[in-house]
Amino acid sequence: MRTSITDYLTLDRPLIIFDLETTGLVTGEDKIIEIAYEKIMPSGEIVAYCERINPGKPIPEVASSINGIYDQDVADAPSFAKLSYELWSVFEGADVGGFNITGFDLSFLKSEFAGVGKNFDFTSKKIIDAKILYHKMELRDMFAPRNLSAAYRLYCNKDHITAHTGAGDVRATVEILEKQLEKYPEFRNWEYLAELHNNKKLLESVKTEHAPVVTEASLGTLF
Repeated sequence: MRTSITDYLTLDRPLIIFDLETTGLVTGEDKIIEIAYEKIMPSGEIVAYCERINPGKPIPEVASSINGIYDQDVADAPSFAKLSYELWSVFEGADVGGFNITGFDLSFLKSEFAGVGKNFDFTSKKIIDAKILYHKMELRDMFAPRNLSAAYRLYCNKDHITAHTGAGDVRATVEILEKQLEKYPEFRNWEYLAELHNNKKLLESVKTEHAPVVTEASLGTLF
């Protein structure tokens, strides 16, 4: 499998497009129950990975109803601590991307690594967040969400039928990034991307849009 991302954006090292499924939304309290990524090599070749994780605590029913992962599904899965060396080795030498990783996934991963005594300093990495690019270029419709499914429909003209599965969300994000880089030449520059990902207005846009819907009844609209 290969991606067109590297046709538009030069990679000095692997780029990991990743997604997490968790027991909830509170960093430091909730835990990762699935991690999926597509590791994009500078050549454009992709190495895909998906692993369930035993969080060491019950998965709330509301979380399971969204991501389809129940206690019995992770009963025999490894803990994050057991996987930590492998995951650290993967992420240490790579840059990162995803959909809303600046608002959620990166801080969650940092917290889990802190639990095993490792400082996951993602500020030293190049970051490409498809949601940040989405908010930059597409005006907000106050009556419609700007989540992963909406972005997938807009950029790829397809319905995201595997929403809230780690591997499905990663695949959709890679396809969205391919289309964004094809459509907007300005996104093909890492320095410009760094400016966007440090733009307080854009970061607040993502945060504010999520804030009103963090409830049990509406968790499914988040990502």
